[in-house]
Amino acid sequence: MFGTFAVLYLFCGGTGAGAIAVCSLADLAWARQPFGTGTYTQGPSVRPEARIVDFGFAAGLALLVLGIACLLLDLGRLDRVLMLFLNPQPTFVTVGAFALAALALLGGFLAAVRFLYVPAVRRGAVAAAEAVAVAVGVVAMLYTGLLLQTMGGIAFWASPFVPLLFLLSSLSGGMALVLLAALFVERTPPTGQLTGFLARTDLLVVVLEIACVAGFLLWAQASGHPGVRVSLAQLAEGDVARAWWIGFCACGLAVPLGVEVAGWASGALRSERAGWSAAFAVAAALVLVGGWCLRWSMVEAGVHRELELESVPALVAEDVGMADALAPTLAEDAGAADAAPCVSASAPAPPPGDHAVALSSASAAPAESASAVHNGVADSRYVSAGAAGCVMASVGA
Repeated sequence: MFGTFAVLYLFCGGTGAGAIAVCSLADLAWARQPFGTGTYTQGPSVRPEARIVDFGFAAGLALLVLGIACLLLDLGRLDRVLMLFLNPQPTFVTVGAFALAALALLGGFLAAVRFLYVPAVRRGAVAAAEAVAVAVGVVAMLYTGLLLQTMGGIAFWASPFVPLLFLLSSLSGGMALVLLAALFVERTPPTGQLTGFLARTDLLVVVLEIACVAGFLLWAQASGHPGVRVSLAQLAEGDVARAWWIGFCACGLAVPLGVEVAGWASGALRSERAGWSAAFAVAAALVLVGGWCLRWSMVEAGVHRELELESVPALVAEDVGMADALAPTLAEDAGAADAAPCVSASAPAPPPGDHAVALSSASAAPAESASAVHNGVADSRYVSAGAAGCVMASVGA
């Protein structure tokens, strides 16, 4: 269900959106880079702190475009993507697709006016685009978590902490990307103040992220759902435990938190002293490593397990009712209106690997029939049902 391209999309799309949003806020509140014909002078016309924002926009846009490319590769068919725009539906997927497209256009515009000579663009237009980019960026960052939370069949992702966790991780990754971009700009007091402010803000975000992780683990521990328990065991001590504890919790949270707390205690976060540049750069790189490990471990812990661990009572009850409603028509088409209530003999045999189950009645317990549901009930065909019983045969796509 989720391959490497999908996980890359979750990471690159969220982190790229975070970087564009962070750079937009930094320019609105800090750099305030001027634009227009009158701002172009002889020699270097961009201050070093503004160049940090410029490089951050470029890096964020590149990562966002890479994430969109990974999403297209994962889907495999361009027509599926076009249908989201040609025939939009009120779903999170549609909102996320429009948010990603809009943010890519805004990021391209904001990067172009910084690296190209476009004197016709005024500061007011750039500021308006940055304000919109902040709002759209938040939607794009939040969407990566909502995509998992609202995906049916994976109870482990249904936690209310998942969207917030992905939002905070994307925001922290965006700030880390901008801090790494600052390595390519000469140091001045204003650049030190800007990067110090970003490091202080990231310290707060990391603390909130740790609190969110604790809430998510407590929620999973308190859940009685068998699928959640198995996924939690995978995360805590299974195949993905190393990526979760070392890659995310240690590299992505503990080490950056320690570096930033030490910088705050020494006063380095107030204006990022020269001796702390390397430490902050290492912490920023580890934040990005942690962001990838978070998404990979969450996806791996959720999808690789037996299907019968997931309960889908609402879908089973609905589809059994559909089978009862279609029974008379199916019986008439088969020329067996006076035959026994169950006409399972006319059902095509399911191919190997699919599941079939006989339900004793239309009101069979959902827990008993959950194991019969193939991954995605939409690919099932129901044949015959009557007062005595029915047969559901999954035939796959």
